[in-house]
Amino acid sequence: MSLRDWLLQAESRLAEAGIETPRVEARLLAAHGLGKTKAWILTHGEDPVEGSALEPWLLRRERREPLAHLTGTREFYGRPFRVTADTLVPRPDTETLVELSLELAPMHGRVLDVGTGTGCIGITLALERPDLRVTLIDVSERALRVARENAEALGAEVELEQSDLYGNLDSEPFDLIVSNPPYIRAAEPLMPEVARFEPALALFAGGDGLDFYRRLALETPSRLTGGGQLAIEIGYDQAETVPGLFAESGWRQIAQRPDLAGIVRALAFER
Repeated sequence: MSLRDWLLQAESRLAEAGIETPRVEARLLAAHGLGKTKAWILTHGEDPVEGSALEPWLLRRERREPLAHLTGTREFYGRPFRVTADTLVPRPDTETLVELSLELAPMHGRVLDVGTGTGCIGITLALERPDLRVTLIDVSERALRVARENAEALGAEVELEQSDLYGNLDSEPFDLIVSNPPYIRAAEPLMPEVARFEPALALFAGGDGLDFYRRLALETPSRLTGGGQLAIEIGYDQAETVPGLFAESGWRQIAQRPDLAGIVRALAFER
């Protein structure tokens, strides 16, 4: 079988499985399975391939396992981050939160990334702004292990601590606290890639999706310096409810940022 024939077959099967970009993903699966670059795949369509060698990768994607779990990486802010089943797959939406955080962080400031997962937020901040002192925390020891591997691979100087919110941290305050917390409602329908394969601990936040925001609103003030700020990611439909929740706890919204679709996905507050 030629590579071109395999790609056509794979594209058809992925489309039937409900994959939104079957042609792109067929090429990525071929590149990963053959150990080649995407450019090589595009220029070697007549080369023979063993379809049986690629079949396991195609079957897993047909079953809607995330592509990032198959390849083991996902690009975020132009850098490759290792991904496992213990972490959320980094999303482009979260780059909006990073950009807002880069604007807010003071020179030589102390920054905390809450619920770091792969570490993509905190590590990116540390690499884009080497003047910052960045700490990454996560309640999951396995997720924190992935974040540590990413920090080492990318050469980011960060501190890492296993902690359920602020419980295991010392008393030194932060100038900026950043978080992409769980914010999905318990009964919200999700894509199979998310519902079946990503960690529930990092996804769900009670019946209304606001439980973690409530904790942040109540527990964060004592962890900030005077004039310190909190920047968070929110769900696509939470731009009205989340500011109200924080206002009830005495916070003032100081910024919001939309994603590329024009939907507000990042907010910043101060007390």
